[in-house]
Amino acid sequence: MDQHVDRTVVSADGTVIAVSESGTGPALVVLAGAFDHRDSHYLGRVTAALRDRHRVVTYDRRGRGASGDTRPWSVDREVQDLAAVVASVDGPVSALGICVGAGVVLRGLAAGVPIDAAVLYEPPYRASVDPHADDVVFADLLDEHVAAGRRAQAVRAFLAQVLGVPMGQISALRLRSGLWRSLVADAHVLGRDVRVMNGLAIPERVASAVGVPVLVAAGSDSLDWMRRAARAVVGAVPGSEYAEVAGQGHVPDPAAIGQVLDAFVARVGSPSS
Repeated sequence: MDQHVDRTVVSADGTVIAVSESGTGPALVVLAGAFDHRDSHYLGRVTAALRDRHRVVTYDRRGRGASGDTRPWSVDREVQDLAAVVASVDGPVSALGICVGAGVVLRGLAAGVPIDAAVLYEPPYRASVDPHADDVVFADLLDEHVAAGRRAQAVRAFLAQVLGVPMGQISALRLRSGLWRSLVADAHVLGRDVRVMNGLAIPERVASAVGVPVLVAAGSDSLDWMRRAARAVVGAVPGSEYAEVAGQGHVPDPAAIGQVLDAFVARVGSPSS
């Protein structure tokens, strides 16, 4: 029987994090892209596709939606938020991270957040970026745009430089006024997401600390650099695997990514076992 529960958890620094649960079955924490909240259209579709066989747990990352935003922000506090959500769930937990959400999950796995297995779909690293760099220049630029009131410019820069969205598509997004307003509303957290993603360089030291089964996936129809990045993450995470999802782009069909997730979790050991 389906169920839907909204609740809150308190992170280590006292920040209140808004959480939703839907469905029954083994617990699955899902984190999606930079602009996704618990009630975003895409995350709702993912939840609907999985809740017949998973207890899907989603949450608003700090500074987004209904969650708090204790300052100063740090990557470590993002990890503590994930840990608080996982700790609030009964039984073993697996995770699905999509886009920037995959970077958050990767950080959590490396820090020892008790997640049994994870699927990471197209974390937007750059395989060509020096993995030993700690480049926050672009993140600082995004913050400067927001501080100067140029929120739309920050969104355009993030879409173009982090996600590789062509300028023509970005212009088309601006014509969808409701959607564009929702993107601009989250401009203040985009610099944080670049920092979560290690300035878009694959965080090799972080990745090497992961000790649970991980599948890194990419869509066959995605940009080539995203597939290269996914393979490079596999090279950095010990024992991880790569899968290419036929017919999918950077925003995968929830049913398609659900099939990949189910097959992987069944093979490496169901969290319910």
